[in-house]
Amino acid sequence: MLSRLLQWSIGAVGRLPLPAAQVLGAGLGSVIWLLPNRARRTASANIARCFPALTPAAHRRLLRQSLQHLGRTVTDSAWVWTRPPAALESVVREVRGYDAVEAAQTAGRGVIFVSPHIGCWELVGTWLARRTPLTALYRPPRLRALEPIMIAGRERTGARLVPTDARGVRTLARALKAGEAIGILPDQAPPPGRGVIAPFFGEPARTMMLLSRLARQREVSVIFCVMERLPRGAGFRLHLLPAIEEVGAADDIAAATAVNREVERCIALRPEQYMWSYRRFRRVGSRRGGQKEARPR
Repeated sequence: MLSRLLQWSIGAVGRLPLPAAQVLGAGLGSVIWLLPNRARRTASANIARCFPALTPAAHRRLLRQSLQHLGRTVTDSAWVWTRPPAALESVVREVRGYDAVEAAQTAGRGVIFVSPHIGCWELVGTWLARRTPLTALYRPPRLRALEPIMIAGRERTGARLVPTDARGVRTLARALKAGEAIGILPDQAPPPGRGVIAPFFGEPARTMMLLSRLARQREVSVIFCVMERLPRGAGFRLHLLPAIEEVGAADDIAAATAVNREVERCIALRPEQYMWSYRRFRRVGSRRGGQKEARPR
């Protein structure tokens, strides 16, 4: 029953023109903004933690805008999962930095496409998969009925999805060695006992090491991706930003710090489009600096 209801709801949003879908999403985000809920509390706390110099009015404005974009993310995802590939192509109005991808492909290097939770990240993989073989890591959603819908939506333009387990990581490594592309979201907090603690906007945050360890392979290019949402449902602008070399540093703390710094660079493009409602700082104390986490015995 739940699966059929989800399919119907996602299909209904997918049939809307993009501007109408985003108006619906902004309305959903406004409800989240108006009512007490965990997403609003978490986003407010994260914005205060990352931008302590904001005035109360500026904090309130960024919080409201970010929650409206959170709602747009929900409807954008439904739209991307169900629209024909040609429609997805038509809404990407501008691409900046694709020459870095072409240079890596010409040199026969594997490419790690890194997409933080900003803008319409769901569209990044579907757009790139039409241009290069792409294997992408995914974390199963908490709502299990959503998983087959999400996988089908992401794979229909040619991407191959693998889960966040040892087999999935091995598949990513093999794709890179073959000179293919892989996709990773870098700002998901790893489980306790994994990853390292590294600064994110000057605050300690649990940070994954998978990206950096894959980036240490020879002949690999790392490119951060932001699918910026344009105003009034006009479409999207894709930014492709080559990463700094320190992302693949041998020292885990230095590498994780560089990854977080690159995520900050992406957020600086459109801070209001970042998903501040994600609990990036959960179970981490304040301002402790970089350190490794002890693995549970």
